[in-house]
Formats: sequence, structure tokens, C-alpha cells
Amino acid sequence: MLSEKRWEELLNYTYETACRLYGDDPDVDMLVQETLLALIKKEQAGEHIEHPKGFLATVLRNKRNDQLRRQYRDSIVTYDLPRDLAAEEPEEDLSDEHESVRREISRLLKIYREVTVRHYMHGQPVEQIARELGIPKGTVLSRLSAARRQIKGGLTAMKAYSEYSYEPKTLQLGIHGGTGLRGEPFILMSSPIEQNVLILAYERPISMQVLADTMGMPCAYLEPIVDKLVNGELMGRTSGGLVYTRCFLQHRRDRFGNIAVQEAFAQTHAHDVWTTVWVHTESLMTHHEVQTMSDKQKATLLLFVLQLSLNKLLMDIEPDMTYPERPNGGRWLAIGTYGESNDVTQSMYDTSGPCTHQQWDSPRYRVFDFQSCFGDTHWRYNSFRYRVDPNQIARFLASFFIKGLEVHQTLYELIPDFENLHILTRDKANKAAPDFPALTWTVYEQCLEPAVRAIAQDLMKLFGSELETIRISTKHRIPAHVDQADSFVHYAAFGAYVVAQMLAIVKQGLLPYPVEVGKTPILFVAYEDKE
Repeated sequence: MLSEKRWEELLNYTYETACRLYGDDPDVDMLVQETLLALIKKEQAGEHIEHPKGFLATVLRNKRNDQLRRQYRDSIVTYDLPRDLAAEEPEEDLSDEHESVRREISRLLKIYREVTVRHYMHGQPVEQIARELGIPKGTVLSRLSAARRQIKGGLTAMKAYSEYSYEPKTLQLGIHGGTGLRGEPFILMSSPIEQNVLILAYERPISMQVLADTMGMPCAYLEPIVDKLVNGELMGRTSGGLVYTRCFLQHRRDRFGNIAVQEAFAQTHAHDVWTTVWVHTESLMTHHEVQTMSDKQKATLLLFVLQLSLNKLLMDIEPDMTYPERPNGGRWLAIGTYGESNDVTQSMYDTSGPCTHQQWDSPRYRVFDFQSCFGDTHWRYNSFRYRVDPNQIARFLASFFIKGLEVHQTLYELIPDFENLHILTRDKANKAAPDFPALTWTVYEQCLEPAVRAIAQDLMKLFGSELETIRISTKHRIPAHVDQADSFVHYAAFGAYVVAQMLAIVKQGLLPYPVEVGKTPILFVAYEDKE
């Protein structure tokens, strides 16, 4: 019926297709044989198949689906679990079966839970899961199979757990003010449990029982954690025993305000902002300490001055915050950011800092570290070969300018990591050298800081009223139990403005030195010259 050459071609095609799609299936050979047998039967019946390869591909897929249906026919966990299992809020009318499935998913080990949630809750294909988790496709399939067996075997209890039990949210904590003696409030956030407790208790006070049921945890384990948050003043407790979140929380999509408005403002005022900056920094740029810098270091210095000036301008526009005294001596107001945003443009404006690390003892130094699209800094330190405290890194960077400043010798092994971030470079003698600006403490205090204050004052006169209009147009609904709730009504109205203004100036070619966005981390060191 088929020539030997044609038969070999179809056999190879079917086998290659099956291996590409289902190569991790131990029954792939049987799958190929059954598929080819279907073609042979059609030919024997006298039916002409015009496109044999298309026929074989369709039969192969159908045979695979039949195989899976036979294998999992009795499983309660089907391939199209209801989408409401991944809804933002728990549905009150979920069936007992769905509630039990949620509970059992929450009990899975992480390696099984993460593939189950991705595949069944979010509909991700096996190939995508394997690629994103960095594991073979066969491993994903085996973990899904093991998860189904565990879920089927554990469908006995009646608790109505929510998605917080099997897919906890991530909350990033920041503060305005100063930390406590032991680093409060950051040390209070030791696990995803604290993060999700704060999110769940944000909108309204909640009972411990509801909190425990929602998270899928026994109250006996949850109560000490909540007590720690209450004692640390990230949470509060009503006279009736309900608990609530005292710090301001925002979804990531609301962190940047109206980006389009801020970008338009930045484009319009780029020339005026740069002219103001240059008027007050021209004398600084002619100082002999600056003249010895590379063009990249000079550009970074100007970006640093610009960033500080714009931040000060915004601080002068926004109303003053008072920071309440906390246990262990801190004075702070905490802000948490959670959730994911679908707006890809927001990643350009995702920043942190500048983080300031300083030593007041002789020799004095202060290191400013600003994470932004211009270059990676403290967000990337955790990817280094060794995990190092940011204060140790700051001391290491300062040691390039202060002779005899002692640092841990292991830090020198991380020089290639700093080179990859464009923080260090190599000099003519192939020795590691700083690739960012630094000034002596005297020049910093007498030249740079006054320039920042003068720039902010002049910019306030130029368009402070326009910025105030943008600020009041951004409004948040803040629960009354949040500490100083009124201070956060217009919070993050300028979440994108500082970077948008810096980018506008760079892209319009106003800066006198070249800037390569992504390879110009904004780092700056002020140091005491002992000599």
C-alpha cells in the first residue's frame, strides 16, 4: 500500500513529532504504533488520505488525550479546574469539593504546589512551567502526577481555605523615618506569613479564626506571629480581639501614580530643569576633584545631584509627616507594596533609595546607593557569589578612597560581581578601580549640598503649583485604622516623576556627558580625607 521509502518517511515523522511533544511519556513507543496502525487501517479500508502527515498528527494528539483520560478518569482534579479557584476574593458558594481541593493544594510541598498552581490555577502549559522553573518537562509532569495522587488521597476535611493558603502574596516593606535599635520594623517580617497577615487585615479588622481559616493555618501557630506584629506596632488589636494592619499598603499598580501625566510634564520641563541644575552645579563641575573624574563618573555625579534635587523638591511639595516613636527607639511610618502589575512600562520606574550607609566615626564616609533603570545596585547584591550585608559593601566601596579602612578580605573576591554591575572597572594597571563619583566631605558639604537646596528652591518657583495639581489629582481610600491615614491620601502621586525627568533630560541630549541607561548605576561616596 505504501512504498518502503514513504513508509519510512511517515514513521520518522510520527516518531519525531511524538518525541517532541510527549517525549517524557514512558509509553511514547506505544503511542506511535497505535497512531500508525490507524493509518494502515484507513488504507486497508480503501480510504485515501490526502495529507497523511496531518492525519497522523491529529490521531497522535487524540490517542494521547485518550491515554490521559483513561489514566485519570477517576480523579477529582480535572484538567479544567474552575477558574474561580484563582479569584481575588473567596467565593461563598464554592462547593465542598472545591473547598477541599483548595485545602489539599495548600498542604502540598512547594515543589508540587508551585507546578499545580501554575498549571491548573493559571493555565500555564507544561513547557512554560519547565522553562520558568528551570527543570525538565518530565519533572513537571511527574510532579503534577504526584500532586494529583496526594490531592485525591487527602480529600476528606471540610475547611474552606482561600488562595492565600496555596499561593501566598509577596509584600515589600519600606519606611519613612528611622529604624529601631534592632532594625524594627524590618525584623518583624521574617516570612510570607507576616506579609499575608498584613494584607488580609488591611481593609477591615479581622478575627483570628477567620485569619487562620483563610491562610490554612492552625490558630496555635498563627497567634504568636500576630502578637509579634501587634507588639511591634505594624498591627493593632481592638477591644473585641479583632486585629488590623496599622501601616499603609498599596498595590504595585498604584505605586507610580499617573505615569502618562508625569512623563508629559517631564518632557515639557526637561530644558528648564536642566538649565536650573547646570546654573548651580557649574562651579562644582570645575572643582579639581571633579576634573580628575572620567566622563562616566561626571555624568553619574550630575544624575545624582539631579535625583537628590528632584526628591527634595517633591518632599517640599508633599505635606510633612511626623514619625511616631516606636518600641526599641525607632521613629517610622511603614509602607507596604504587594501584588503584580500588568503595566510593563512601570518596570522602567521601579526604584529604591537612595539607600544611605554612613560611618560618623573618623574617618567619616557616606555612601548613597540608588537602584533604578540607570543601573543595578542594592537589588542585585543578593545575586553575588556571597551574601554580604549592604553596610559591609558600602564600607568596601568607601575603602577605595580612604586609605587603611579595614574591610572583610572576602569582599575582594566579589570584584567581578561589581564589574558586571558597572560599579568597578579596571585601571591601566589592571587593578580594580571605582567606576562612580566620590568627593571629599568638605566639597560634599560646601558645594554639592548647597547646590541641591538651591536647585529645589528654584524649581519650586518655576512649576511648584503645577506639581501640586498633579499631587491632589491622585487619591487613595485609606482605612481609618492606618497610622496617620491622612498622610497617605495622595501618596505616590510622583512615583515615576524623578526617573521620568532624568530620562527626558538624557534622551534630549541635554547632559554634557554620555549616559548609557542600564550601565550607569547611581552611586556616590562622600569621604573624609585623613591626609
